[in-house]
Amino acid sequence: MPNVSFIGLGKMGLPMSRNIMRAGFPLTVHNRSRGKVEALAAEGATAAASSAEAAATTDIICLCVPVPADVETVILGPDGVLAGARSGSLVVDFSTIDPATNRKVAAALAEQGVGYLDAPVSGGPPGAEAGNLTVMCGGSEADYARALPVMEAVGEKIVHAGPIGAGSTVKLINQMLVGVNLSGAVEGFVLGAKAGIDPELLLDVVSSASGDSLQLRRCFPDFVFKNSYEPAFSANLLYKDIMLALGIGRELNVRLNLGNLALQAYEEVRNHGLGEQDFAVVAVPLQRLSGVQIKPED
Repeated sequence: MPNVSFIGLGKMGLPMSRNIMRAGFPLTVHNRSRGKVEALAAEGATAAASSAEAAATTDIICLCVPVPADVETVILGPDGVLAGARSGSLVVDFSTIDPATNRKVAAALAEQGVGYLDAPVSGGPPGAEAGNLTVMCGGSEADYARALPVMEAVGEKIVHAGPIGAGSTVKLINQMLVGVNLSGAVEGFVLGAKAGIDPELLLDVVSSASGDSLQLRRCFPDFVFKNSYEPAFSANLLYKDIMLALGIGRELNVRLNLGNLALQAYEEVRNHGLGEQDFAVVAVPLQRLSGVQIKPED
């Protein structure tokens, strides 16, 4: 069984690390803040003081960090993975970033004989806790096969999408559709509120009709109707993902009108100072603009 390391113990990385360890893999962990490292060390993991140290003694090096610049720092920066990784090891990058950054870090790693998979995940913290994430992979067939047992410890649906960058492309398309679908649903429910339609009735009808969507059923009962947006996945992160998806569109000369409108909706969220709240908070600015609340407080 290969030795595994995990770098980045945030809302996703911490439960994913635990599931890898529970699957029986010897695990080394590193994080900028030490509290989570110490917690996992108490559960049986080995603590590393840097990304380089985490990479030096492991065969498969996993990471999950928020933005492309973080991936570059973790892999290419001083005391990064590249400084410690051994030839023949493999990096599995669970971060949601752009394909261009995937290819950049993969090329740098390849010069040292280290493989790379982009393997962004979907399912949020609940999926990370349950170990039933969807994992979208880009990279060689051989690297995919080698990493598959580790990915099976964190995911339920695992797909090989194509060469390096393909996993990220699939994930970013998904994220753009999240923004488009939810923004459309918000407009429908604000319109319903303005017209005096009971929001519970509207949800019941639409969720059993052709206007149904996962975002409708996820965001409205648990966030919008409660007017509570404790973040499971922040609006800032979805904004980042939509922006990266639009970057692919510009690179490939594909018109993405609805994606751009979704980005504008999340720019509005950020302009209201709501970016750190759950991405369902996209419902708030339009309610304020329209002078209605989708589900008034009792």
